[in-house]
Amino acid sequence: MSTVPLDFYQFLMLNTIPIEDLIQIEKTFQDSLQNFWREHNLYTWKWWLLVILSISSPIVWWMFTDNQRITEVTAYGLFYAVSAITLDSIGSNALAWVYPVRLTPYLNPQLYPYDVGIVIIPFMLIYQRWGGEFKDFFLISGLQSAFLAFLAERFMEFFNIYQEITWKNIYSFPIYWLLAIICWFIITRFKKIERR
Repeated sequence: MSTVPLDFYQFLMLNTIPIEDLIQIEKTFQDSLQNFWREHNLYTWKWWLLVILSISSPIVWWMFTDNQRITEVTAYGLFYAVSAITLDSIGSNALAWVYPVRLTPYLNPQLYPYDVGIVIIPFMLIYQRWGGEFKDFFLISGLQSAFLAFLAERFMEFFNIYQEITWKNIYSFPIYWLLAIICWFIITRFKKIERR
């Protein structure tokens, strides 16, 4: 049995932060975030844009979703949503990008209305319309991915709703597209299992 020098254990003990300290740091961050949000976000035109996007997204989804395929289309959207929102949380928490404008200081990822309204619901409608044929879906989802990475994200950057730190728009393009294709394969596989 090998032993680790006592100095290593002392090093670990000296460099641990008590949970109470972490809670205090988190509380300070949350207080600062709430103050920033009240002073710089709440009731600005950018904030209202996020409110409108949050309200209009489910309405658009409800109006255009095929009721005969609502479960299938929703399942596709939920797979995409879980993946996209998880990646958005990771990226924003890793400070690859930030959202200077938030709908609320309590929502994570911070730009949830964008994720749902501009990313997920359009991909659901693309799946609904072109999901029956992979070649068509592949092409249209690629165009949507390009639109998101090179136009929508740039628009959000221009108005300082979204700000890249270490991230580049070009990185987003294959991720949007790959998520769409992976979700297509998952739903296609589920449909085959269901038919058995």
